[in-house]
Amino acid sequence: MKLTRSALITAAVIVVLLDLLGLIIGLPGWAVVLLSVAVLVALAMLGKEPEPPKPAPTPPPPAPARTPEHHDPVFSGPPTRTISNVRIPSASADFSFVFSAVVQWSTVLTGSRHADLGSVAVDALLSRARALTAAQQPTEVSLNQHRLAALLGEPDLDERGQVRTWATEVRLRLPDADSKHLEVLAALHRREQTTLLERRMERDKRAYFKDDVLSTPGSAMVWWLVNHPGEVEKCVDLLGTLTQLSAVANNLPLHVVDQPDGESSANGLVPAIADTSTAELAALVAGDQEAGDRHKEGYREEFSSE
Repeated sequence: MKLTRSALITAAVIVVLLDLLGLIIGLPGWAVVLLSVAVLVALAMLGKEPEPPKPAPTPPPPAPARTPEHHDPVFSGPPTRTISNVRIPSASADFSFVFSAVVQWSTVLTGSRHADLGSVAVDALLSRARALTAAQQPTEVSLNQHRLAALLGEPDLDERGQVRTWATEVRLRLPDADSKHLEVLAALHRREQTTLLERRMERDKRAYFKDDVLSTPGSAMVWWLVNHPGEVEKCVDLLGTLTQLSAVANNLPLHVVDQPDGESSANGLVPAIADTSTAELAALVAGDQEAGDRHKEGYREEFSSE
């Protein structure tokens, strides 16, 4: 029970008043005391503060319902065996592939049993791999690997029907020595193709000059004018040279060609099909001016010595 300050002051005032009243009316002291006590008790009862209501106890939250745990079923994988760096043939007898894979298999219930089914599975898979790569070119290693992985990934029975085998992590490559050998062969093949092409172009160029440009002196003159338009007078001066070139290109004998001033060319007579002059003119036809100059110097030395 709690008494406020105002209640205490009120009680003290009442007690003093009761004492004064007892003295005035002549009440005995015990009566005044009893009366004061009664008044104080009454005040205490009236001034008692009500106690706050106690909060009702909250019920504990219900326990969460336990859901049954669902465990994923555990499946044991198929047996496996890894094979690495096994040589298998290619379409070329000079090259072979290096094969690696993870072999997996499942047992077939029917048929006889084997003491080592893993060996049976590996042998069956290698037989399939050899049959596939024997028709593949060694120059297409990456393409062959993808094809081999796709085909060997499909389960297949062995010859006796004991296991069903397939492969994962298939790897196919060429040995380092074979790869270098293929690079050398490819470089030689490209060089050979380039040489053959250059040789064919040279033959075409020679045939063009012999059968078209130098077929007649007139064709030679027209060809020179096409490449030197407007130089007609110079073409006339070169008419003797063009005639000689046409004759040599067609294996005809050379004759004396008079110049406009009445003097014969080449200090007089040109030797009929002389070896040095023929080589010189042939070099000029092929466009090799340097070779023509060398033959010309040889001809001059021979002529001067004579």
